[in-house]
Amino acid sequence: MFSVKRLIIGLVSVVPFGITVPALATVEYDSLISSTMFDGIRADVNTTATGIITILLIIVGLAMIARAFTR
Repeated sequence: MFSVKRLIIGLVSVVPFGITVPALATVEYDSLISSTMFDGIRADVNTTATGIITILLIIVGLAMIARAFTR
């Protein structure tokens, strides 16, 4: 049957959604993360990889020279 308490609870639960849904529909999407934020990390990784490869080439070169002199 009809209850004032049930009507009030129904209105209270519907009113906030009725206000917020149209307000949310007018808000444009704005990304919090963009790909340009990772340019510095990519540069650091490239520098690190280049340094590791350079060190490995130096070690391999020294090992080849040392092996050539010990024969």
